[in-house]
Amino acid sequence: MSSMKKELKLRFKEGPLEQETYYWGGGTPSILPNIEMSSLAQVAFENAPLKEGGEFTLEVNPDDVTPQSLKFWRNIGVNRLSIGVQSFMNDKLQWMNRTHDSDQAHAAIKRTQDAGFENISVDLIYGIPDSSLGEWQNNVGIAIETGVVHLSTYALTVEEKTKLFYQIKKGESRLPKGERAEEDFRWYRNQLNGLGWDLYEISNSCVPGYRSVHNSMYWSGEPYFGIGPGAHSYDGEQARRWNVSNNGKYRRAIGVDNSWFEEELLGPKDIINEKIMTSLRTKEGLDFRDLGKWANGVEKSWEPHVNSKRILKNELGIWKLLDSGLFWADRIASDGFIT
Repeated sequence: MSSMKKELKLRFKEGPLEQETYYWGGGTPSILPNIEMSSLAQVAFENAPLKEGGEFTLEVNPDDVTPQSLKFWRNIGVNRLSIGVQSFMNDKLQWMNRTHDSDQAHAAIKRTQDAGFENISVDLIYGIPDSSLGEWQNNVGIAIETGVVHLSTYALTVEEKTKLFYQIKKGESRLPKGERAEEDFRWYRNQLNGLGWDLYEISNSCVPGYRSVHNSMYWSGEPYFGIGPGAHSYDGEQARRWNVSNNGKYRRAIGVDNSWFEEELLGPKDIINEKIMTSLRTKEGLDFRDLGKWANGVEKSWEPHVNSKRILKNELGIWKLLDSGLFWADRIASDGFIT
C-alpha cells in the first residue's frame, strides 16, 4: 500500500490533476483494512482529486459488505459499488470457488441499498459448464428483482495457472462451450432490451441514466491512470503504459527507477485498431470517419460479416454490430484491424 501511495505522488509530482472518476478494482480492494484504504484515499484526493460529483466506484465481495464497511466506504467518498456476485446458484458458486453463498449475495445487495447506495452494479457470469439456459434466466431475473441498476455480464473464460485451468487439464472439469455461452448471451440481450434497459456495451447494461462513467470514458478513448501492480494507463493520444504485475518487483522498483512499468507509443495503425476494438463494443458504434485513409480497407475486410448480417454501416456512416454479430465482436474487430 505504501508503494501505491508513492506511485500516486510520483505520477502527479507536477501538481494535482482533477479526475472525472475513480475506479478501485481489478482485484477486490474491499478486503483492505479501513486504515489502509482511508490512507490511500487521502493521498489520492491530495494528488489526483476527484471532481465534484465525480463517480467513485469500489469493487467488493458480497461477504465484505457489512453495515460498518458500507458506512466507512461512504465516508471516504465511494458513491458506486460493483458487487462480485457471479451467480445466485450455490452449486455454481462452489464450483467457481467463491467464498460467499447466495444468501450472502442477497444480503449484501439489501444492505447496500439500505445504506443509501443507489448506484449499484452486479457482476454475473454465463456460459458455465453443466449449466442451463433456465439457470441463467433465474440469475438475471433474481438480479433485476433486487432493484440494482447496472449489470456487468461476462462469459466464463479459463485463465492459465488458475484452479479451474488445472481442473480442466486433469479432466476434473469441462471446458465452457461456446454455444452454451452464446445462447445465454442472446437471451440476456433480448430480455433486457424488452425491459427497456440501456444495453450500452456488450458486457454492460443499465437502467437508463446509470451507465458506468468510468468505463464509458475508457471505451471512448479518454485518458486514464492506473496505480498499483499490473495497472494500465493511457494518455488519450498515443502513450500506453503498464505496471509490472509482480508485487515484489513493483515494491522494490517504485521510487528507485522507472523499472516498475513499461511503456509504448502507439503508431497510427495501432490507434485505429484500438478505436475499432473499443467502439464496436458500444451501442454508439464506430464512425467510418474515425478510420481515416483506412476506411475502405476496413470495409473490404468486413464484407463477409456484412454478407452474413453480423455488421452493418448505417446511412450516417456508423458501423454497428447487428444482434447476430454481438457475440463475435472480438473476432469481427480483429478481422478489420490494419496490419
